[in-house]
Amino acid sequence: MGVWLRAALLLCLLSPSAWAGEDWQYTLRPSDSLWKVCERFAQKPEVCWHELARHNDVADPRRLRPGATLRIPVEWLKEKPIPASLEAVRGEVLLYPTDGSAAHPVANGDTVQFGDALETGATGSARLRFADQSEVIIKPSSLLVVNRYRRFLGQDSGATELRLERGAIRNRVTPRDPDLQPFKVYTPGATAAVRGTQYYVRVDNEDTTRNEVVKGQVDVDARSRTAAVGAGFGTLVRQDQPPVAPVALLPAPDVVVTTRPGDLQAVWPTQADAAGYWVELYQQPGDTLLEQDYVQQGSWHKTLKPGDYRLLVRAEDDNGLRGEEQWQAVQVPDEPPPPPEPEPQPEPASKKHWDVLFFVAGAALILTL
Repeated sequence: MGVWLRAALLLCLLSPSAWAGEDWQYTLRPSDSLWKVCERFAQKPEVCWHELARHNDVADPRRLRPGATLRIPVEWLKEKPIPASLEAVRGEVLLYPTDGSAAHPVANGDTVQFGDALETGATGSARLRFADQSEVIIKPSSLLVVNRYRRFLGQDSGATELRLERGAIRNRVTPRDPDLQPFKVYTPGATAAVRGTQYYVRVDNEDTTRNEVVKGQVDVDARSRTAAVGAGFGTLVRQDQPPVAPVALLPAPDVVVTTRPGDLQAVWPTQADAAGYWVELYQQPGDTLLEQDYVQQGSWHKTLKPGDYRLLVRAEDDNGLRGEEQWQAVQVPDEPPPPPEPEPQPEPASKKHWDVLFFVAGAALILTL
């Protein structure tokens, strides 16, 4: 099945859009009442409580069904919802709207709604930022569905839930309150749940999920088994199997970078347990992913324009788990300016004097002949 067709079929299963004109939509939970919802979200709970049932055609406010949706006018809210937005967009990045409208390329500053899907091409990448400043870097050749996300800064508005169908993402989760619902990433074979940390999730063509944790802890669930993966460890989940026991990630390579005008060279000692190395180059400012390469030797070379960059190198083991991060700030210099041309020097006065004498003498000799 083609990439675009697979994504289009996937969207048929997605939930409806979370935005409906000027209304914000809230999913009811067990024990919710109109008063509790209004007290939590509305500027004037007493007004909200009287008007919310009529606004939603609720026949009996005492019989609210968990899972049902309430529409609350945005102007009633204490806080305005903040949509997820895209940054550092590079290459081909398409958005498939959940309302079924045509897919279209995205640009920096575009927003993403509940149920939208994002697909990156072979050289495409983007960063998705949420209200609480959590962020997801979407790597090339990835398909990510944004099921839902937190839209408020000062209150619990539910978990952020993403679905990675294929490809790779790097997540930096920064919730304001560690007791709030976690940040979840679903894949075809597993679920990774966190409250605040930095970690990678990757799905290959065989639907094997790999998780590598940079900071904090990630709980990886599959087949009714949970693997608690701490910083510096990783796990993988093969199709229809529970997660393997967490294994230590390979150490970060000791990278030495040298630059000259228009050129960058990185070298590092190879590791006995490494099958290869992944190299990523980010342009500064903006932290835009420019290159992603896999090499088996301990060196990497790139011709570059002058500017500021960040280089990331990670070793990969035989299980396909990528090791700890080695970041390097890099500055590629400009070509030095050409040396100035020497200025012509005036002739010494004594030389000019002798030149005149020789000319006069030569003229006199000619006249006497």
